[in-house]
Amino acid sequence: MQPFSSTPIDHLPNELLIPILEECVTPPLFSICKRWQELVAIEILPSLYKKIAAMHVINGNEKQRTHLLDKIYQLDSKLATAEKVDRIFKQVFTLAKSLSPLEFKNKTEEKRYLTLANYSSYLLNINRLLIWEKIPEGKEYLAQEEIKLLSLEEKGKLFNQWIESYGKGIKVLDLSRLGLTYLPPEIGMLSPLVSLNLSQNQLTFLPKEIGQLTLLQNLNLSQNYLTFLPKEIGLFLQLISLNLNENQLTCLPKEIGDLHWLRHLNLSNNHLVSLPKEIQQLSRLYSLNLNQNQLSFLPREIGLIPGLGWLYLNHNQLTSFAMESGLFSQLYSLSLSHNQLTSFVIAMGQLFPMQNLDLSYNHLNTLPTSIDQLPQLLSLKTQGNPLENISEEIRQRFPPIE
Repeated sequence: MQPFSSTPIDHLPNELLIPILEECVTPPLFSICKRWQELVAIEILPSLYKKIAAMHVINGNEKQRTHLLDKIYQLDSKLATAEKVDRIFKQVFTLAKSLSPLEFKNKTEEKRYLTLANYSSYLLNINRLLIWEKIPEGKEYLAQEEIKLLSLEEKGKLFNQWIESYGKGIKVLDLSRLGLTYLPPEIGMLSPLVSLNLSQNQLTFLPKEIGQLTLLQNLNLSQNYLTFLPKEIGLFLQLISLNLNENQLTCLPKEIGDLHWLRHLNLSNNHLVSLPKEIQQLSRLYSLNLNQNQLSFLPREIGLIPGLGWLYLNHNQLTSFAMESGLFSQLYSLSLSHNQLTSFVIAMGQLFPMQNLDLSYNHLNTLPTSIDQLPQLLSLKTQGNPLENISEEIRQRFPPIE
């Protein structure tokens, strides 16, 4: 496929041609052909690139949007915008051709241009077919001769009808590692789902229709590019496990507190700077992984989660941590390594059931004498701290401490 810059002007689609002609209406007619390449490279394609980025990243500024678009299509950020657009549409059409080879066999070059309208259509229908092939009986249906003859768009239009007829009995669905860049609204029609794995894709947002999966108990969204969670996340009233490891989240919606059956929540490797106070409402939460975020403080409410047993806070920016009276009453394991702690306090007068405590690689000068409030403590890691004046009792109880 040829780049736009080497294509005769009279072969350009109207979406690109009209703005060029409008720009060139004042100069003599012969100058149009001379200027069109410059206009395409400097104005038309950069504008198209930004619009595509905005489709994928609803929230965020222009820099964040283009950064994620480059990651989705594995583009070198130093490439010229025109070259990026060229590579994007080559990837899109290569994938479309693999899913609908008969359609592209005799397709004219003009119809294959990546206009925004074409991109939107291909984005939706490519992802529909990628999912369709993974649904039980979907691949067999698409292999029928009469279906193979249909265009990608025509196949995509049948997806809704097919899901209505064949998707009602599906309870477990693994859509991991498919290269999904967009989740079509039909995902909400798979209402019987109990377990859904969408890990290791390139999703940047979730459609509101996902909230229709009210029977979900396990949802894996790890290793995507999600920048936010829709409020519909709070409709998963039976959810037990939610994995959001390795995304681009900076905050959580308050509706996260509506997941009253949630037991395991993995938010590691994101960009969280704060947590909503509604996290206290996760009354059945047992393990919470917040490793490798950008948290500099924690809301007091996190200590009020009644059954919280495992709390991972490694690689954040915390400067203090206090196990106050009435907080963290059931905490079994606490990991705080690689923060900036200068203070770690354990309330007097309350026994905690903690067995594992990791305080390594912080800025602690001393350990609290009230560490004997942890009678069940079996493992204490303190390496990487400038500790001084450690009590003899603590040294004898945990010999590796220096």
